[in-house]
Amino acid sequence: MTNELLGILFTNVHDDLIHELTTRRSMASIPFGARYRLIDFSLSNLVNAGVSKVGVITKANYQSLMDHLGSGKPWDLDRKNGGLYILPPYNTSEAGVYEGHVDALVGIMQFLKRSHETYVALCDADVICNIDLKAMLEAHIEKAADCTVAYKHGILPRNHRDLMSFTIGENERIQDIRLEGNCQCERDFSLDIMILEREKLIDLVESAAAYGRTSFARDILLPRVDSLRIFGWKVATFAEVIDSAEHYVEANMKLLDQSVRRELFTPDRPIYTKTRDNMPTKYGVDAKVRNALIADGCIIEGTVENCILFREVIVKKGAVLKNCIVMQGSTIGEDAFLHYAALDKNVVVSPKAKLQGTAKCNIIIQKDAVI
Repeated sequence: MTNELLGILFTNVHDDLIHELTTRRSMASIPFGARYRLIDFSLSNLVNAGVSKVGVITKANYQSLMDHLGSGKPWDLDRKNGGLYILPPYNTSEAGVYEGHVDALVGIMQFLKRSHETYVALCDADVICNIDLKAMLEAHIEKAADCTVAYKHGILPRNHRDLMSFTIGENERIQDIRLEGNCQCERDFSLDIMILEREKLIDLVESAAAYGRTSFARDILLPRVDSLRIFGWKVATFAEVIDSAEHYVEANMKLLDQSVRRELFTPDRPIYTKTRDNMPTKYGVDAKVRNALIADGCIIEGTVENCILFREVIVKKGAVLKNCIVMQGSTIGEDAFLHYAALDKNVVVSPKAKLQGTAKCNIIIQKDAVI
């Protein structure tokens, strides 16, 4: 059944929400959880459901993303029929860079029309979850839905524009859609993962584009909540919609909870990523490590507590890291002190340097910086 499902991933739609980490990369290629990228979760959800054809819509700063995805081999998408398609932002000489989901879909309209799959799964790359898309598709077909939206119940993300929250009726039918900006309230809200029939999607997008509409939520689903059969599909396990640098740090730190890791990384639905062969992490005689996720290739000679360290991080003798995220290739000098800091790739912290943030306001250090 899932070979009738086409996957479409949006990689840049919400880049502005986390500009501290997207000046030189897309939202989709932001590192997460010591060894992954954000796109790995949406892409793995698709391939775990048997999807064999995935289109990845790019917009800007996608060199890092293309390097990560390569031919799609880690996700078994390096194949002659179907496979991984990188879809650039310009489809014609007259086209401009897209503004929203509708624009992006207009830009790949020929790809959609040439595809033969019956259904399409639309996924944003800023959502961290591990869901059974095969079961979601089965529910979509069983209910004869026009659109099925994955949702969770909880506090609304703080800064996410056009985020839908719902009133859910009998049999999971969505009765009302609201777009609530900065409302810090508890709601059923969208995870920006949807399934529609391909022909229905094409009709809806072309109709919206004819009137200059750009938002899928505001301009397509919200006005048609009564006329379309829109159903919800509840996700009860761990799921986060990244909407700010603070939320990104918070979501990473939740992985230090073993129960969260068990929900997100399940044996029956693995999260795949680009693999690297590296040596095991080396711990010095004076190293002290407690409650940390540490990738391979690191050298730890100092103190690491409540931290997430990516590959090839060096923590020199006397350095102290507490409640920190340190991305690939960064070096922490001797006797440095870092508390509530998030370091992008290849950052160098000088000996005896001090970075002191707070639980609610982490210090964010950009890629290649020298402190």
